[in-house]
Amino acid sequence: MLATRTTAAKNGAAAMRQQHGTSPTAAVFPAACVGSLLSGLPRVASGQSFASFGEIIQGRLSGGDDFLVTLPVELWSTCRLVVRPASGPVRVDSRWEKSGQVAHALLRALGVDTGVSVALTLARNIPVGKGLSSSTADMLAVLRAFQNGYGITLTPALISALMAAIEPHDALHYDTSVAYNHRQGQLLKRFAYVPDFQIVGVDSGGELSTLAYNRRLSFTPQQCAQYDALLRELYAAFARRDDAAIARCAGRSAQLHAGRTDNQWLQQLLSRAASGCLSPLGLGIVAAHSGTCAGVLLPGNASAARLRQVAAAVADLGQVFHTRTLRG
Repeated sequence: MLATRTTAAKNGAAAMRQQHGTSPTAAVFPAACVGSLLSGLPRVASGQSFASFGEIIQGRLSGGDDFLVTLPVELWSTCRLVVRPASGPVRVDSRWEKSGQVAHALLRALGVDTGVSVALTLARNIPVGKGLSSSTADMLAVLRAFQNGYGITLTPALISALMAAIEPHDALHYDTSVAYNHRQGQLLKRFAYVPDFQIVGVDSGGELSTLAYNRRLSFTPQQCAQYDALLRELYAAFARRDDAAIARCAGRSAQLHAGRTDNQWLQQLLSRAASGCLSPLGLGIVAAHSGTCAGVLLPGNASAARLRQVAAAVADLGQVFHTRTLRG
């Protein structure tokens, strides 16, 4: 069980007040929606979120913005939400701390401090601790379950504020690739497009904490200038809907990340791609910058035989798996 007045909930409400300029509940929710949370109980609902395979690019701009560009994929987290009447302060039962925190933050934003208990059950096929946005997908699935169960409209800005108060996060609440300040929860650019890739993923093993990774970020001015140029290049590639150019930008970001963090495993995968071992099989490499995975990007119409060839070529580097970018 989680305490009612968590720090995350308090920070989330404060962030929303700053963003909306008034009470976040009054700004977003009609009073009838707030009251409905305490009526018609027990209530059961479900919500779902896709994942992002690492990031097409992740870095820091010269202006100081930490940013990432999402790559939505068909890996999923699903939340089953059960809300029951209860006496005393709100209680949230969740095995996953961040999911419980975001439920608390939303209820507090709605002005619900007493009278209900909430049980969250999560099911996913997203590997945890691998840089594939599992915790963000879990939190968003919780919020979607509240939306579906109560007919609440959660704006993207509100979702950003709720999650930014808990941890740096992927922008999964946008249904296409976006450029996003994951530490501040601010949209930088919406592309209205998801590139069409099959992805042969490789996991080097172990787990990496998103919070721990983001605590030790460091970039030189030269590195920031490189990310400035790379993001401009990616913007142009998205404007053309040029998947091959998007894949090249992903590979360049992976190279910058491997050099900056001295990631020997990722350097080995990039060297293998550069040597021609994966060409013409793969378009490029995408990295899970705050995780343990990377992926070989292939055209969306790549054959099963081609996927098997790439999987065999990287099998010695770790556990191999397959996914594809989100379609329709």
